[in-house]
Amino acid sequence: MAEPTGVRDGFARGGGSGELRQSNLTAILRYLRDHGPSSRHDTARGCGLGVSTMTDLVGDLRSRRLVVELDPIRRPGAGRPTRPIALDGEPWAVMGVHVEVDRIHVKGTTVGGTDLWQETATASFTDHHDGAEVLARLVVDQLAHVGEGLQLVAVEIAVPGYVTPDGMAVTSRALGWDGAGVGKAVRAALSDAGLPDVSVGLSSDFHLAGLYAARAQLSDASSTVVAYFGGVTEMGSALVVNGEIFRGAGGGAGDLAHLHVQADGAECWCGRHGCLNSVVRVQELLAHAGLRTPEEAAELVVTDPEGAVKLLADGAAAGDEAVCRALDRAGTALGRAVDDVLGSVNPHAVILGGYVGHLASYLMPALDRQLRARVHEGPYAGTRILVTEEEAPPVTEGAVLAARDACLYDPLGLTTPLR
Repeated sequence: MAEPTGVRDGFARGGGSGELRQSNLTAILRYLRDHGPSSRHDTARGCGLGVSTMTDLVGDLRSRRLVVELDPIRRPGAGRPTRPIALDGEPWAVMGVHVEVDRIHVKGTTVGGTDLWQETATASFTDHHDGAEVLARLVVDQLAHVGEGLQLVAVEIAVPGYVTPDGMAVTSRALGWDGAGVGKAVRAALSDAGLPDVSVGLSSDFHLAGLYAARAQLSDASSTVVAYFGGVTEMGSALVVNGEIFRGAGGGAGDLAHLHVQADGAECWCGRHGCLNSVVRVQELLAHAGLRTPEEAAELVVTDPEGAVKLLADGAAAGDEAVCRALDRAGTALGRAVDDVLGSVNPHAVILGGYVGHLASYLMPALDRQLRARVHEGPYAGTRILVTEEEAPPVTEGAVLAARDACLYDPLGLTTPLR
């Protein structure tokens, strides 16, 4: 298999004579991903391709088992039946990995989306001198789950921290990593295992949670701008533009959880005082509501994060005035941040997930008050505030989506004709 040129966020990183063909193949695959089974005519029109070019490209994709022709259908008033094409990808496997402090969550699927396996494995990243090597070994261990007749083509790893612009190294306060060479370590381990051509991607966990939320919540995420806020006990965020993570110049775009919202706010782990996370993190809410001392709250969010959020939800449901005041304060802070995002990005939707979504019914009154003046202005009137119902951000699912995308964006580098 040829050395992959690699594509990130839909933009080619390589060149050469195959660049135009690669771009056209990717356009077809993305169109089918975003719109579902479609006629060749509609796909060609949506991708700006001619009929003869489309026929050749679809033939290539069929030979790689990336698309499949479905049974003919007859449209009302039309002449000859048409055979829609759809994503296939069943021979090709991908892996999504979510790294936490003491474990990883792994999910494997085909490029076409069929679930293959799911597993949680314990790990000790902070106790080892080279956490990247520990992670690489854990990833290789998962190869045993790739079934016969399948070939792994892409791995996407979600990390609680920042990823360098080249997508290879990670700085993470939670893991104690400062420029850890995760990408290089995982690639080397896969190569040693006989898989030198697998695409390896790294992303912030919140970026991938936002990616999944945008695609799951919007009927056509490929033509929208979305801001995501969520987390387990601390706030994280992302911007998703046209169905893709918007990373910015250095990979850190979408860090909306650290917008400054309160002059006298507490200190955040980021070193700032009064940023959104420092005001609305669960630890702070528990202390302000008087449900726990600051020390007890800090311990509870580590030992029982779900229980910590439940304390707040139960208190609010019971009408506890101190809890309601704490959540109203948090809703006001969140509203200030969302107001700034609406003015600077003008998204189609803002999605609240994780613990923020779980508490949304108690945060929304204050948030709505903060947005009242903004949403009466024409450009912002159509912005939707959406709430997801998951208990925790769907990071692993987002990693799977990004791994599948890697194959769609580099079909020539990551797949070979099978027939």
